[in-house]
Amino acid sequence: MANKSLNKSKKKDSNKTIIIAEVGVNHDGSLSKAKKLIRVAKKCKADYVKFQTFNPDKLIIKNHTKSDYQVGRTNKKESLYKMLDRLSFNFNQTEKIFLYAKKIGIKCLSTPFDNESIDFLHKLKMDYFKVSSGDINNFPLLKKIASKKKPIIISTGRSYLEEVKKSVKFLKNYNCHKIHILHCTSIYPAKANELNLLSIKTLKKNFKYPIGYSDHSKGIIAPIIAVSLGAKIIEKHLTLNKKDVGPDHLASLEPYEFSEMVDQIRNTESILGSSIKKPCKNELKGRVHNRRGLYASNNLKKNQIIQKKDISIKRPASFIGPEKFDNIIGKKLKKSLKKDQPFKFKIIK
Repeated sequence: MANKSLNKSKKKDSNKTIIIAEVGVNHDGSLSKAKKLIRVAKKCKADYVKFQTFNPDKLIIKNHTKSDYQVGRTNKKESLYKMLDRLSFNFNQTEKIFLYAKKIGIKCLSTPFDNESIDFLHKLKMDYFKVSSGDINNFPLLKKIASKKKPIIISTGRSYLEEVKKSVKFLKNYNCHKIHILHCTSIYPAKANELNLLSIKTLKKNFKYPIGYSDHSKGIIAPIIAVSLGAKIIEKHLTLNKKDVGPDHLASLEPYEFSEMVDQIRNTESILGSSIKKPCKNELKGRVHNRRGLYASNNLKKNQIIQKKDISIKRPASFIGPEKFDNIIGKKLKKSLKKDQPFKFKIIK
């Protein structure tokens, strides 16, 4: 019995949306702040807390300029290279983050941006490798990740459907079949009319893999809608304060918002239920009272031929439902019935 209960519990949990608290670089280069964000993610009941692991020298050229959204939210005098260098954690710091997350009981992920980071993160035994939207066509990186034989979560911001298909096909060619695809709008923050959440349905139609949503909009409504559309993973940025100086804070949720999002997603899952059309347990209690049965509309004698005028359709449900109305017309009664007594097949010839 215990094993059956355990299996039932696992099956139920497998239907839950995976919620990832994306810290990214919202730690602002501070290990203590990163740990605080891990504690917050745990308190908010996220399933995973996620960071980014990169070496600026292998990510950008030194004169690369900041994106439009970064310009107004970061130090204008600081170059993009210097900003990323300041916000990057080395392997030693990253390992401390993972160990701390494990200590307090929340799973940790990190997005790698180079081969060395992939090898390092693989040693930390992550459940998933995450591929950023910007690397969806980085086939050498995808090949390296695929070699680790781990499930992959791939974001699709700024991508066309055909590009997603090519990347998925590439991963499959390298024997990676545990793929999770996230719809995403890579604008920080993204406006409501830029989210295009119906793309989740398109991705579900085109791929047999679980589809999710990486959200960069303000508020919590978009992730909730995404779950109602079938998203199985929700990734959302977490910050301690949206007003902090940094590239991603404004497109993030503060702790109380993130907690509310998790609660509403779980509530949405409960509301959605299963795809099986059937009455819920409490509905079954009211079926007899709410439905109708066939009753004698007046006193009827034994051997009388039943006519339409002899039948009334009233609550509660009885032995014969109204769907059988035509079946008893013209039949003969084996015994007498008084008004409002129910018809039964055993007393009809």
